[in-house]
Amino acid sequence: MATVDRGKEQRNLKIAIAITSAIMALEIVGGFISNSLALISDAWHMFTDLLGLCLCLLAGTMALKPPTSGKTYGYYRVEILSALANGITLVAVASYIFYEAYMRILTGAEVKTLEMITIATIGLIANLLSATVLYERMLNLNVKAAFLHVVGDALSSVGVVAAGIIMFFTRLYLIDSIVSIMVGAVIVFGTGKMLRDVLNILLEGTPRGISLGEVVQTIKSIEGIVDVHDLHVWSITSYMHYLSAHLIVRRNELGRIDEILNEVKNALAERYRIDHSTLQIEAEGYKEVGEVHNTIK
Repeated sequence: MATVDRGKEQRNLKIAIAITSAIMALEIVGGFISNSLALISDAWHMFTDLLGLCLCLLAGTMALKPPTSGKTYGYYRVEILSALANGITLVAVASYIFYEAYMRILTGAEVKTLEMITIATIGLIANLLSATVLYERMLNLNVKAAFLHVVGDALSSVGVVAAGIIMFFTRLYLIDSIVSIMVGAVIVFGTGKMLRDVLNILLEGTPRGISLGEVVQTIKSIEGIVDVHDLHVWSITSYMHYLSAHLIVRRNELGRIDEILNEVKNALAERYRIDHSTLQIEAEGYKEVGEVHNTIK
């Protein structure tokens, strides 16, 4: 990934942090003025998201640090750990929304709907602006987690605005709880998909969209290669895939090893976006002592 891209990604996170901070403060004040539990709850939601955005910014900064002798892959995994922490936080936020919705069903507190609608609308506009800024450079799961935080805020604001309008005309305060539950469900759904990707990376699973069987066929289609074994494909972070494999090459083709290796690397990069590969060449008929080959068909 280009340094300029990561720099712009970090700048966009800072913009989102500034917007979220301002709107959170506005909703806290507005919640007390309008006696709106929904606004105060949304402010707490934003506070949690603010912490998540700051964590994303810190993780992205650490990921830019160069590799060291002790961290030969660099610090890219910090982004994944940040995404995991943010995902867990989002689930906690959704649980809090469900709890608050239940409590509102029990209490049915009256609110000043006009003030509530005005402040929630301002929050919605600000959240949409933050989401647009982050979406422009959503290059990894860490920023995707931040994006989901902001989208969750926007959905929450939509729910508050809609509930406020309905309550303004009908005085049916139960609507506020129903909309809150819907918002929480959307957050859980989006977070679940993101957490699956995070856990797959932490378990060094095969990246989404890459079939090991297809990779084997791609490599074997290159002239001179007889078979492939001990093939592994994993991700350091969501946009950086690695591969290691043993290639069995015909003995009469060993003189063109450099050409074969370059063809394999080019095919992996063009078809699967795998730019980092470690390939061991073995002559046809070679028997490796004490090893059991892991062959993918």
